[in-house]
Amino acid sequence: MSEHESQERLLSAAKTLMLTHGYAATTVDAICEKAGLTKGSFYHFYKSKEELGLAVLRWSLRQSESLLSVGPYVELTDPVARALGYLEHVEKCSGQLWSGGCILATFTLELAETNDRMQRAVSSTLQGIADQIATILEPLVESMESPAPSARDLADQFLGTLEGAIILGKAHRDWTRIPRALRSFRLSLAASLPQPA
Repeated sequence: MSEHESQERLLSAAKTLMLTHGYAATTVDAICEKAGLTKGSFYHFYKSKEELGLAVLRWSLRQSESLLSVGPYVELTDPVARALGYLEHVEKCSGQLWSGGCILATFTLELAETNDRMQRAVSSTLQGIADQIATILEPLVESMESPAPSARDLADQFLGTLEGAIILGKAHRDWTRIPRALRSFRLSLAASLPQPA
């Protein structure tokens, strides 16, 4: 097995266990067992569980970006249609991305008050996601009549809708709540745009 494959197995195992049991309850031993690797392999890549947790954040973000960067919306030339198409694409990918929960939400709820390094990493990651979404949603804001929310406010609303739906999905063991919430957000935004005559 290559080093890359070993590292991927550790990241995948850690994410699955941390989403299921939480960060604190997930041990290095459990991660190694799930990944089918030794502790020596773990410490070859990571100095600590915290280092692995930070790597899981970065890895998860790369996976999400890779999936969301390709879709029918990329072919659309109209910026408003493209923004709405992006939101629809996120909705369609939601099961693949968040049906087990959200590692950002898990780390935020569990570690924000007790681990400054993880809190800063989560905050920075969420800020970067919000900035990217605000850029995508800017054409929608420009199309709205005054007073319109800022693209940044819309991005925060989107993230609030998404994370809230993930928590509700987990609480009710009903992951269909995520695409339904994202669809409502998208349709509400579309309804607020000027309609063609």
